[in-house]
Amino acid sequence: MDNVHAAMQAWIEHTQPAETDPDSPLRYRWFGHVRAVLEAESAYLVLMRIEADPAWRGQGEGSAVLEWLTTLCDEHGVTLLGQANVDDDTGLGQEVLLDWYARHGFKIDDSHQGGPLVWYPERPDGGR
Repeated sequence: MDNVHAAMQAWIEHTQPAETDPDSPLRYRWFGHVRAVLEAESAYLVLMRIEADPAWRGQGEGSAVLEWLTTLCDEHGVTLLGQANVDDDTGLGQEVLLDWYARHGFKIDDSHQGGPLVWYPERPDGGR
């Protein structure tokens, strides 16, 4: 748990709060031109959302943030869970999104009811 908190603290130190809808439970933070929501669970981090500023899409900004997060997880020995659901048509499609995560070392778990999950480096229970 201490490693999860240390990784979360590093995230907070390297990002800036984003203005969000006050009724939204999500706490977005900016990392360069990408806004994301990262939360700490008891045993791992959860990447709830990741979105590049529309003017910066396709320029590697999201990949840079994801690479930073995976390096952070490696340094602290924690797992990162990504929620790979597509909510609308303003970003990547489902298959492209899953391919994007896979290129960054995530393992795809499509056994979850409600949509696929992606784990880095792997699901804590070994995929069972």
